[in-house]
Amino acid sequence: MAGDHTNHDNPGSGTMTLQAAVAEIQRLQAKVTTIEQERARR
Repeated sequence: MAGDHTNHDNPGSGTMTLQAAVAEIQRLQAKVTTIEQERARR
């Protein structure tokens, strides 16, 4: 419960961190897709 309360104290920073994580995941997924396509062509 204490952890949840702390997260609600700073919703802005938590949201930015989440958005940054999602953006990084999407970038990594795009890189993986590109690599898989290149391997498939070979």
